[in-house]
Amino acid sequence: MKVRLLAICAAILASCNPASTPSTGSTGGTDASAAPPPPATAIQTYRPADQAGMVRIADKGYFWTPGKWPGPSAQGLYVVPVCWEPGTPSGVEREWVKDAITNPNKRTWQSESKLRFIGWGDCAKDAVGIRIAVRDDGANDGPHTQGLGKFLDSQPGAMVLNFTFKTWSPLCAQSEAMRESCIRSIAVHEFGHAIGFAHEQNRPETAGECAQKRQGPNGDIMLTPWDLHSVMNYCNPIYNNDGVLSDGDVVSVKKIYGE
Repeated sequence: MKVRLLAICAAILASCNPASTPSTGSTGGTDASAAPPPPATAIQTYRPADQAGMVRIADKGYFWTPGKWPGPSAQGLYVVPVCWEPGTPSGVEREWVKDAITNPNKRTWQSESKLRFIGWGDCAKDAVGIRIAVRDDGANDGPHTQGLGKFLDSQPGAMVLNFTFKTWSPLCAQSEAMRESCIRSIAVHEFGHAIGFAHEQNRPETAGECAQKRQGPNGDIMLTPWDLHSVMNYCNPIYNNDGVLSDGDVVSVKKIYGE
């Protein structure tokens, strides 16, 4: 079941339109959104309370085991195809997303585990794996996934990203550098859902200072202590941890997908 993205608020953007209440389904349905980042000058000190009404998504080592992708292969790898739905712009934005997820010189989901995301071309009609749509259809239609982990497999538009930020999170479009930062860090967050990680604030021992509402399905195992600095933590003082996995994220993905 899809949980619609939490809208951009605006004080930076006048009002907040929260998404519909999520529910847990047998396929781990979730709509994982990421609110716009703060101005670049505040990126190192931002906390959710700084901008009333803005809701951010981030998760960590709270994993839903039914969503684990099949593997390992004979080579010891977990291979996950990725493709772009027809009509997706073919510019540099695709490369930003791919680099954020696969760059061997960065702390990414692929470089820190035996996950291998292959393909990255246009989706065929019957394409398998993670099928990415790109759109900007309104303040309530931001980046999200329609499930956790392997339950995204073969679903058209199972992951939605945004490249323009004209209607959803226009703060991300205030400069080219900010737009790239949003595209990269949001991709890292959404791929966290795509490999099976649930929202960190759903954990039973979530720190009291992280007063965020539960959203989407829960995980069923807790791999590490609660992690403030996860790329998936609502309360991270740095937006999506700049798209770089925290120590806890690294431990978690290695435990599930090998090292």
